[in-house]
Amino acid sequence: MSFAKREQCCKLVQEMIDIGVMKPSCSPWSAPVVIVPKRDGGLRFCVDLMLNAITKRDVYPLPRIEDALDALNNCCFYTTLDLSSG
Repeated sequence: MSFAKREQCCKLVQEMIDIGVMKPSCSPWSAPVVIVPKRDGGLRFCVDLMLNAITKRDVYPLPRIEDALDALNNCCFYTTLDLSSG
């Protein structure tokens, strides 16, 4: 990682530690970090956990949208989630 990206990476890590998303660790395990530019000019902090290599694929098809909407027919409350960074 270049020196400039390393400084940006350290700033992003410190921000995440400050808001409680991350915490310092002394674990022998680690994962590579990549800083990716966003369309708006900001930076995205990405961690390659290599989960795709060990994840078992779901072989079942997605349900039809009509069936999913019919399952919500008698519901009174609905909600959405808005993640802060992701």
